[in-house]
Amino acid sequence: RPADARFTAVLPAGTLDAVPPQAAKRLVAEADRLMAGHAEFFGVVRDDLVDPDWWYDPKTGRRAPWGYAFDVPYRDEDAVGDIKQIWEPSRHQYLTVLAAAHAVTGDERYAERVAEHLRSWWAANAPLRGVHWTSGIELGIRLLSWVWIRRLLDGWQGAADLFENNPVAVDQIWHHQRWLAAFPSRGSSANNHVIAEAAGQLAASCAFAWFPTSARWRDDALRSLERNLRGNTFPSGLNRELASEYHGLVLELGLAAVAEADAAGVAVPATVRLVLLRMTDALAAV
Repeated sequence: RPADARFTAVLPAGTLDAVPPQAAKRLVAEADRLMAGHAEFFGVVRDDLVDPDWWYDPKTGRRAPWGYAFDVPYRDEDAVGDIKQIWEPSRHQYLTVLAAAHAVTGDERYAERVAEHLRSWWAANAPLRGVHWTSGIELGIRLLSWVWIRRLLDGWQGAADLFENNPVAVDQIWHHQRWLAAFPSRGSSANNHVIAEAAGQLAASCAFAWFPTSARWRDDALRSLERNLRGNTFPSGLNRELASEYHGLVLELGLAAVAEADAAGVAVPATVRLVLLRMTDALAAV
């Protein structure tokens, strides 16, 4: 564990008090549904998320094989199953819902379930082993989720022991960032994938700035974000993939990354904000 590992990227004072009661009610209802094990990914209903099998595809009934990540034929549905069904829960975005429910209610059941799932995932997915280490967009989005989970759990007494005081968590965070630094998407994947990678790397290197390489990872991620946002966006503000869902995804990723940089006091090039502004205007006009 890094000697000075502390988490300081907490919510601004008064944030939770400003949550509208009806929004909190909807949030808790969704969190309770997740606590009961129910979720839906790409139209496939899951009822097994109390204790998930991180490698199981309920659509085909197949389970991805164990092995060195880059030897797993993740594009072969006969061998692995539908990889999107396996990857999606492991982005851990649903855990941000549970963490948010804890933040607004103080109910420790939500925090404890988050901790159970993270510890389960970390134990089942050692670095460079299995399907969850094969695609950079998955690692980038997962890092964004972990940053927000840690932030939303800050009022829970177990938060530090789950993250910065936990050698397994610290190791996972380091390996995720090291992977993204080593294997950036190129060619036809230098689209929303590379934006997710840069956003996750920037967010993690700002919020989890615990490593000797954190500053370099942060600076490299910011350069990548700036270059690839410009490269993936027409002057009109439309995303070059010409798909509204991808446009929205890239915009959300860019905004999330800039928010983390701003919170950490990291200067963001004006060109990044200009592209995001144009993207926002373009999406509003669609």
